[in-house]
Amino acid sequence: MKNTKDITLLGIMTAVIIIMLVVPGLGFIPIGLIKATIVHIPVIILAIVKGPKLGGILGAIFGIASILDKILRPTITSFIFINPIISVLPRILIGVVTGYLALYLRNKNINDYIKIAIPAAVGSLTNTVGVLSLIYLLYGQAYLEAIGKLGQSAALVIGYTALTNGLVEMLVSIVIASPISKALIKLDKRG
Repeated sequence: MKNTKDITLLGIMTAVIIIMLVVPGLGFIPIGLIKATIVHIPVIILAIVKGPKLGGILGAIFGIASILDKILRPTITSFIFINPIISVLPRILIGVVTGYLALYLRNKNINDYIKIAIPAAVGSLTNTVGVLSLIYLLYGQAYLEAIGKLGQSAALVIGYTALTNGLVEMLVSIVIASPISKALIKLDKRG
């Protein structure tokens, strides 16, 4: 970390993630029958503003906090999310992938909003694809059993989740992360 501002911003974003996980319903937006998670958005914002290193660190913090949340407040699928391969690895990748994409686009001659919206979308998709692919690979049938859909296709059930929740989460990530990231980038440039 380069300076006190980076450490402070990392601390603020860590606090936001913890609050979103601790306060019931705060990290999830109910949209009809779907609950779109927004807990990954601070990782996306930090990665866009500060790059892949801080994004990856916050992603790891998000993953570890997710594990602790599932241990302290178990659900029928907690056995999946206490596995760090599912809870930590994809969350680190959110920060790394988003951060590198934002750095790549930073000096491109395209609209500033698009420079931020694309990494926000890709960061959200990284979370969705990473987590759901690993659930499918490691726990496909056990997941179906836990959610009461045994006998159905794990690929179809998880794919449906990816299409519904994943697309909504991607759009919500763009809408929330883009203006906040843009404002923080302006503040960061001012010093």
